[in-house]
Amino acid sequence: MNPYDEVQIRPVRVEDAEAIWRITGQQGVMETILALPSDRVEQRRQALAELGPDDHWFVAEVHSTVVGLAGLRVGRGRLRHSGHVFLFVGAAHQGRGIGRRLLETLLDLADNWLLLRRVELTVFVTNERAKRLYESLGFEVEGQRKLSVIADGALADEWLMARYR
Repeated sequence: MNPYDEVQIRPVRVEDAEAIWRITGQQGVMETILALPSDRVEQRRQALAELGPDDHWFVAEVHSTVVGLAGLRVGRGRLRHSGHVFLFVGAAHQGRGIGRRLLETLLDLADNWLLLRRVELTVFVTNERAKRLYESLGFEVEGQRKLSVIADGALADEWLMARYR
């Protein structure tokens, strides 16, 4: 049996902090997200403990091991109809449908439980595999954020992408 048939998606818990911290420090993950090499597990624990009612985060587990994280933050006030998502999967588990499962979970929540009309994200312009995943789930490129983030010792561009209902 394929172990990825056994992927479980569940809400994040504070106890997941160390596993998430380990994933964010992996080669093949850190280059594609906004984590820093100096991030500490205590910071992850605190961030998880401080999630509010508009933060909806899920982990993917394979055989009880956390292998990915995705989150949706709902806008406030006049942005209440929209949300911002993020997603990452451990290097050894990429390309196996786990990111898709996590993002589908967030989009189901956005569409059927929160009735969001817009879901947006940013992705490094060099991360073609992620961009293709997002496009396959209905996201469109709205524009390019020039020199928006530091990556590997240089300023890098990001795509701003969104999905509308």
